[in-house]
Amino acid sequence: MKNVLRTLVFDGQVSLTLADTTAIVDEGIQLHELSSSSAQVFGKALSAMTFASACLKEDRGEISLSLQCSGKGGNIGISGNRALRIRGYIENTQAEGSETELLGSGALTIIRDDGYSSPFVGSCAIPQGGVDAAFEEYYRISEQLPTCLKTAVELNEAGRCAFAGVAVLQPLPFADEKTLAAVRNFSLEKLLERARETGVEEAAKAYFKPDCAVWDMRTAVYQCNCSKTYLARVLVPVGEEEIRRIIREDGAVRIHCHYCNKDYEFTDKDADGIFQK
Repeated sequence: MKNVLRTLVFDGQVSLTLADTTAIVDEGIQLHELSSSSAQVFGKALSAMTFASACLKEDRGEISLSLQCSGKGGNIGISGNRALRIRGYIENTQAEGSETELLGSGALTIIRDDGYSSPFVGSCAIPQGGVDAAFEEYYRISEQLPTCLKTAVELNEAGRCAFAGVAVLQPLPFADEKTLAAVRNFSLEKLLERARETGVEEAAKAYFKPDCAVWDMRTAVYQCNCSKTYLARVLVPVGEEEIRRIIREDGAVRIHCHYCNKDYEFTDKDADGIFQK
């Protein structure tokens, strides 16, 4: 299902991104068996990173987020790519408390690789306003882009995600003062509420006169890129001698993927296949 819309609004002076991230957030909640508080914060970060991934220009582009937090939730890591495959983890899956308590102080760092020479690295301190404020601060400081961003995460009584989404307005460099004021005063909360009821396309049409010549609908999903084959290639540089030693002492080489919460084991038989090749 196509769930990410990018278009131009306010007479083509502002970029709008509106995404329904319900399935992405719910998958993350189930994979990591999150408490409601951890699910809220993690879901907001996943949603915001869906927007960041949608901004990548090249097909081979990738982006990663590191939220180094002193709060109850611990650190958060999320990765995405141009194909809108999003994956991530939160260190303390069972944290309880407010968003501020889970984040605490710390820094947000984003590494964006557009497939050119060197990745762009930007960071900012985590402000008091939580995940949304942290992303707005990042875009203001590191990329000099005035950004209004709002995420939403709603859980049902069973702890599943009933709705999640992200709405972002980014004025283009030539936006006039009247437009900038309109962006600041616009209610992204109401736009997300409408998206929950009618879907992202109808919500955008209800509040704006979008530029239909720039109407990009895409599909974002939660998907980890790990596999036993991929991890086998990672083991090659470690060397056969060291791998065999670990297997003798521990019975197997065991690797845990934080992004999809899966465990992989490599035995002597696996090592035969890896190193005989």
